[in-house]
Amino acid sequence: MTSEAQRARLLAMRKEVEESLQGTGQFGLDDPMSDELSELSMYDNHPADIASELFEREKDVALRDNAKLRLQAIDRAIEALDNGTYGTCAGCGQAIPQARMEANPLATRCVNCQRAVEAEHPDRDRPIEEAFLWPGYGRTDTDDEDSVLFDGEDAWQAVERFNERPEYGHAYEQIFLDDNEGLVDEIDIVSNEDYKRQLP
Repeated sequence: MTSEAQRARLLAMRKEVEESLQGTGQFGLDDPMSDELSELSMYDNHPADIASELFEREKDVALRDNAKLRLQAIDRAIEALDNGTYGTCAGCGQAIPQARMEANPLATRCVNCQRAVEAEHPDRDRPIEEAFLWPGYGRTDTDDEDSVLFDGEDAWQAVERFNERPEYGHAYEQIFLDDNEGLVDEIDIVSNEDYKRQLP
């Protein structure tokens, strides 16, 4: 692909992003959120009352910010084209293969250097909320300790049992399945129906 064709492609990408950012119209951020909800004030609303609308608003803000970052990347690519460094890997200094540049005109590294960067920073593009999810039950797993705590793994196993319960109706089956955690005496599991059935 010639440099003129590359420039034309980058300028077309820039125009598309700029149009999406004009007046922030395509991201739904033209009007205040209170106007969109037909509310006089947002102060008297509990966040849960407008949770869906707030989520959509946050998503629109993220899309707008992503478009701004993409515009910056396009401008850097155009500047590199002017400087004669477009298509040169920022890592190893070698030419980036043409097929990669056609697939991703904003690429600044060759495939090998990009893989090395991603391996060095594997969580860079992941949401911060996912940090809490790792290492799974490692934060609260007390199986190898001398502990009787109800840990994260126990919580998962307790919830998981709700999906595997067979149909039952007898008290002894409930005891056998250990589904009555916290009961002090077996008499506690006798239901009102069981009591009525045993009356003369």
